[in-house]
Amino acid sequence: MLTKYLLSFGAVVILTMICAAAQVHPEQLDRGGEWLSWSPGQRVTYVDGFITGYLQGSLSACEAADGLFEVGKPHSLGDEHHPSEMPSARCLARMEEYSKARYTEASGPDFSAYADVITDFYTKHPEYRGIPFVNLVKSLSDRSYKSADQLYQMAVKGELRPVR
Repeated sequence: MLTKYLLSFGAVVILTMICAAAQVHPEQLDRGGEWLSWSPGQRVTYVDGFITGYLQGSLSACEAADGLFEVGKPHSLGDEHHPSEMPSARCLARMEEYSKARYTEASGPDFSAYADVITDFYTKHPEYRGIPFVNLVKSLSDRSYKSADQLYQMAVKGELRPVR
């Protein structure tokens, strides 16, 4: 009985040590250390979730704009040659786009154009792993798409700041 107890206790201690060693530390959360600890598939899944969430949230907010702003004022509905003056249309026109994501029948959605840049940035510039990866994804929209080296230049200039 004592042997089983000691073996069980030893197993719990060993598992606790393994789990503690495998955990992401608080200074790594949402930053380069956590990003680099993920598999390429997990990185792509994060970018997919970020972009999907951004687009769905923005669309919902833009749809709500018509009901919240400028109620009772006349607006031009617009056509293919003239954009609408509706608050929702102005909101939609300001949304960021992420068109570098690709879809193929064989492999489905591919967000590696974004995930690879973030991985390259954190790999090449470990001194900037404190910059949250959400800030890097925001810097990869169509309006502001950057390479890993361009992100580094932004970090050097203080335009991307690590979280302390």
